Amino acid sequence: MNILLFDLENGSKTLGGRDLIQKKFNFPVLSPASFDEFQNTIVQLYQVKKEEVTVDVGGIKIKENRLTTTTRDDLEIDAVVIDTFSELSKKFQRSLLNKEGVMQLQSWGKLKNKLDGLLEYLVRIPGIVICNCHGKIQTMDNGENKILPYIDGSTKEDISKWFDFVIYTKTVNYPDGTNKYVWQTNHTSTYDHAKDRTQLLDAEIPQDYTTIIKAAKERGFDGAKILVVGSPGTGKTYSLNTLVDKPKEEKKEEKVSKTLNNGVQANGAATINQ
Repeated sequence: MNILLFDLENGSKTLGGRDLIQKKFNFPVLSPASFDEFQNTIVQLYQVKKEEVTVDVGGIKIKENRLTTTTRDDLEIDAVVIDTFSELSKKFQRSLLNKEGVMQLQSWGKLKNKLDGLLEYLVRIPGIVICNCHGKIQTMDNGENKILPYIDGSTKEDISKWFDFVIYTKTVNYPDGTNKYVWQTNHTSTYDHAKDRTQLLDAEIPQDYTTIIKAAKERGFDGAKILVVGSPGTGKTYSLNTLVDKPKEEKKEEKVSKTLNNGVQANGAATINQ
């Protein structure tokens, strides 16, 4: 599998050195220093074309304009990983600060529009798109806590609409002092954005991407768009190994396996601008 990893926080060290990752993922790790640099890289790799299609609705011909995203020069990219979207959003947010280091009121709307435009672009990319994101606990008026993606502004309130899967990292602790990392896939009052459009995943699954990809294929999805939310050090980056490594069967005393069964132009020049 050809995996393009955007490392924005030096988190790729969890997977090994850059040479090792390039050998494993078949692409070098990219670390854009700014939001604009990330945006320019994406539009060098992908192109968006506008095409008109005719849909037959009970004998009535409906014409629609659709956008198709492909790689340039037949480049084969199976998966794009952004680690993390939290930091990518902050890079753009920093560009909106005034001389006093604060954002003016109108800048918050610009932040929302830019991030939504980027997300809309990313989910049109063919294949697998994974956005890792830090989590932030928010206490509600009723005293309950819920975990939201750590993104400033209002994008965090509806970011889940762009993704097929929104999963939260969790740590399960055992009485003997051991623990394992798992993913929460279904919505609860705490895991407010969690969702699984396939409805095939258990509420709690091991951190293994082959499970999610298998579910997406079974439902006939064109790839999978995945948002992973969690605290630092809970497996967001390390789990990327399962995109290429064969899952290793780990057994506890009860012999239960830890692994599951496993803006745009018509001429092809793309922009990410809202």
